[in-house]
Amino acid sequence: MRLWLKTLISNRFFQVSAGILITMVIGGLVIQVLETGEITEGDTPFWWAIVTMTTVGYGDYSPSSPQGRLFAIIIMFIGISLVSLLTASISSIFVVQNIREGKGLEKLNLKNHIILCGWNPSAIRVLESIYDRIIQTKENEVVLVNDLDEKEIAQIKNKFPKMNVHFVAGDFTHEEILQKANVLMSNTVVILPNIAAGENEPHDEKTVFATLTIKNLDSSLRVIAYIHNRENLTHIKRANADEVVVVDDMSTHLLASHVIDPGVPQIANQLINSGSSYHFKRKQIPDEFVGKTFDTLFNHFRSKDGSILIGLYAEDENLGIGEILSTDTSALDEFIERKLKEGGVPLHDQSKIHVSVNPKKNYVLQDGEHAIIIP
Repeated sequence: MRLWLKTLISNRFFQVSAGILITMVIGGLVIQVLETGEITEGDTPFWWAIVTMTTVGYGDYSPSSPQGRLFAIIIMFIGISLVSLLTASISSIFVVQNIREGKGLEKLNLKNHIILCGWNPSAIRVLESIYDRIIQTKENEVVLVNDLDEKEIAQIKNKFPKMNVHFVAGDFTHEEILQKANVLMSNTVVILPNIAAGENEPHDEKTVFATLTIKNLDSSLRVIAYIHNRENLTHIKRANADEVVVVDDMSTHLLASHVIDPGVPQIANQLINSGSSYHFKRKQIPDEFVGKTFDTLFNHFRSKDGSILIGLYAEDENLGIGEILSTDTSALDEFIERKLKEGGVPLHDQSKIHVSVNPKKNYVLQDGEHAIIIP
């Protein structure tokens, strides 16, 4: 209790506020002694004191005696000083908060935001793709968690003016740093391969550690992990990432298509390029089409705005076998995992998003499914 009182008394905002209150009370009491008439009746003296201190000057009550007017001048100067200090104290609070936010030291109060952890030379392209899509929705809050300096963060914010970019400085594998980004209230966490100080190539170790930390905080949080080396795919799946993207996968496929299937990579680029008018989009399936056939929904989108329905997706909420196994390396778990692998049963390589591309015309639409279209 003593420590709390000591902290309160030493607080500048409290000191100034207390000074204004004390001046108002003393001013009201003294003016009752120095003056006569309406200015001394009821709570009028205290009203006069606060109006005089703030130099509002309504003129409804004013001292008439020389001593009263002299005292009013003293109250004015004290009031101007105290109110100026109060304004400065309030301003300093916001200035300090803005400085801390700019340096990435402040805890954020956001909901349904996207968190982008890590940074490497390809990260800006990832952010550009997110930007092109996110500005079309109401959820345009993005939090960057990395070790960039203020100048670099400012450049990123200027590059994406229609997106609210926030910054948290620090190691994204640490729980307290993720808490500053309000990870528990986030919509999605994207983890990029981070480049360590003095290194030229990104490493996946921090991606795995960060995924484990986030899933330990809340296993239901959606985590999309980018990894640099395919060798680490097993590790990131064991960490229970919801979706995993191997950085060089797409470029490898496109390179092969340029050789074997000319024309295919050009179309693929149109379909996945966020700046294209024909990139893939997801759409909600109207309730009246649930229980009807895929062909019926196809004709609906085609006749409505010319869009082409190419597939369906649904989130799989079932636990995989790998998630049921304990996280330790017990002999029983090793035995079960080895036998399942020998039997060809996948443990962690299945996506939690189930996708059906171009199903049969008579496929019956299920509740919870969403449409993938080409505009």
